[in-house]
Amino acid sequence: MHLAAAAFALAALADPWCSEIAKLAEGGREPIPFQSIRDADYSPKLLAAGCFPGGVGYFCQQSLLPPAITVDSTAKRIAACLPDAKITVEKPRNGLSEAVVTGSGLEFALEESGSASGKVGRILRIQITTDR
Repeated sequence: MHLAAAAFALAALADPWCSEIAKLAEGGREPIPFQSIRDADYSPKLLAAGCFPGGVGYFCQQSLLPPAITVDSTAKRIAACLPDAKITVEKPRNGLSEAVVTGSGLEFALEESGSASGKVGRILRIQITTDR
């Protein structure tokens, strides 16, 4: 078994997101990134509503976030699934909290906006692309 595949398998035992991220990493290595998983109508379940093909990768969004789900906690959860992860925290601007997680050929750009008192509460968006 390839070392990265073994690392993904071990991580998946700890968190169901890891098997979703492993599938994304596999799809990201294709000549046309994500083509076979898009053709199979694959929708990763990283947030409550899932993720959908968008642009050159996948897009996830959830509103009415519970207090425990933040850009920071989500970035750490994603990074725990990637054997070579790196988290870059962007400086909040215009009330947005941002982070980028890279590893295993993927890039996850996370952005949080809104407030708990707003009509849709806080909103978390994740854009998933390859880092090539």
